[in-house]
Amino acid sequence: MKKEDIELWDWNRILLGTASPEFMLEVFLRTIVSFLLLFAILRLLGKKMNGQLNLTETAVMITLGAIISVPMQMPDRGILIGVIALICVLILQRFFNWTSVKSERLENATQGKLAILVRDG
Repeated sequence: MKKEDIELWDWNRILLGTASPEFMLEVFLRTIVSFLLLFAILRLLGKKMNGQLNLTETAVMITLGAIISVPMQMPDRGILIGVIALICVLILQRFFNWTSVKSERLENATQGKLAILVRDG
């Protein structure tokens, strides 16, 4: 599309862009699959992910959103790449949580002294 082909009130271009109807159906299917995978990953991360988030959990949530958005939008990227990345983030977050529970120094370094005071009661 040339620059002179752009018209301000071209609603077909504004709403649909240049994507084919087949790709729009594919985006719909990719979104369903991605949502179900993201939902499963969030359940595996634990109930705490639904409540108040600490710094590392907030970073994980942002990362999950960034990972899942690329396969949904780009026709040349498959969903499998996003699935692998989601599983890697899940494993890393679970390992990080387990390690920070075992190591007071790591928890203090990542969460600050307030987290240790709250944990100790």
